[in-house]
Amino acid sequence: MLAFFSVWIGMVSLVAALVMVIHRPAFHDIPVTFVLWFGSPGAMCLAGLVLWAYRKDESEDPGIVGQRLQAKVAIGLAVSAAALVYTLIIGAEQI
Repeated sequence: MLAFFSVWIGMVSLVAALVMVIHRPAFHDIPVTFVLWFGSPGAMCLAGLVLWAYRKDESEDPGIVGQRLQAKVAIGLAVSAAALVYTLIIGAEQI
């Protein structure tokens, strides 16, 4: 379940980041805080827990292989979301 939740948290973070890129009025404190403080770190934490739990398991069980893949995808989504938001922050003009 951790791998499943990490993918969905990463996906929600990425969607929030894309909304901020597409619709600039959505780029304010609340979505930035959600993505950078809760969404991306949460997805990476859960995915890291899954990868750590199965670090020594060398079995080819489809369930474990699927959870590892979900964890890796979640990390990719979370890093992409954080990178988009940081790019927006760096390119923002001070009001």
